[in-house]
Amino acid sequence: MSENLYKTIAFCTDFSDNADEAFIAAKDLAWRYGATLHLVHVLVTFSTAPIREIYVPLEMDVHFVERATEGAKAAIHERYVSQLREKQPYEIHILSGYPATEIVHFAEKNAVDLVVMGSQGLTGIAHVLFGSTADRVVRKAPCSVLTVRLKKKE
Repeated sequence: MSENLYKTIAFCTDFSDNADEAFIAAKDLAWRYGATLHLVHVLVTFSTAPIREIYVPLEMDVHFVERATEGAKAAIHERYVSQLREKQPYEIHILSGYPATEIVHFAEKNAVDLVVMGSQGLTGIAHVLFGSTADRVVRKAPCSVLTVRLKKKE
């Protein structure tokens, strides 16, 4: 039986250096396994954060959301799609909400075999308040999750 281990790989990005490092692993695995690479970015809406004490009503007009979505798509094309091999299958997904929740839902809805993401994104007070998106995805995802650390400069 020569069935591929991974048919659908989701690469999740917050456009950090750590995410860029994770992309290298995601595109390589997708190419090696002939998998479709889903490039996923979540527009963070704090009104969906799981901590009620810091609930911030977010009144976003349609134009703001459209501009943010188009900006994220352009960044994905520039940073990631441009590095894919010719004819490598991919899809771009811009989601909105709380990142860990949206990534897990995406993996469930799209029968994702592997989620690839950086191990660190948020830092400082944001990390203290929200915890690690990667940690939450690892605990809740319906599939394997590969977290990639940023290589230390020597």
